[in-house]
Amino acid sequence: MADIKISALTAKGANLATTDRLAIAEVGGGSFNSKHVTGAEIITAANLVTARAVSSTTHTLALSDAHKFIQFDNGSAIAVTIPTNASVAFSTGTQILFSQHGAGQVTFAAAGGVTVRAAGGKLKTTAQYSMGSLIKIATDEWYITGDLTT
Repeated sequence: MADIKISALTAKGANLATTDRLAIAEVGGGSFNSKHVTGAEIITAANLVTARAVSSTTHTLALSDAHKFIQFDNGSAIAVTIPTNASVAFSTGTQILFSQHGAGQVTFAAAGGVTVRAAGGKLKTTAQYSMGSLIKIATDEWYITGDLTT
């Protein structure tokens, strides 16, 4: 591959397509080898979910929870706090998947100043293995959906 200055590259004007190829460089033996990754590979990697176990009875969402599948696993009730943007600055669009992996029901509560939008005000998992998701839609506003109850 010929050397090209980054400033000479043209911008991608549309959404990432599966057939797009993005150039990357790999260091090997003190030199750089040109490689590429396809749009399909990036899309696949971006859609993978990493599981994270939480076994305590209280949990405040942290940046390490962003784009994860949290398995709440305790025999006792679990209280989960959705923090303000001032204390934990999740990006708008952040999604957090969750499940009640243990017998303890998971209850979500908004920190002061945070709005949680939930159909029928349902903020608790229904039973063991209930699943759901949280999506941040604005600075201090989230949606919660899933197998939930009041």
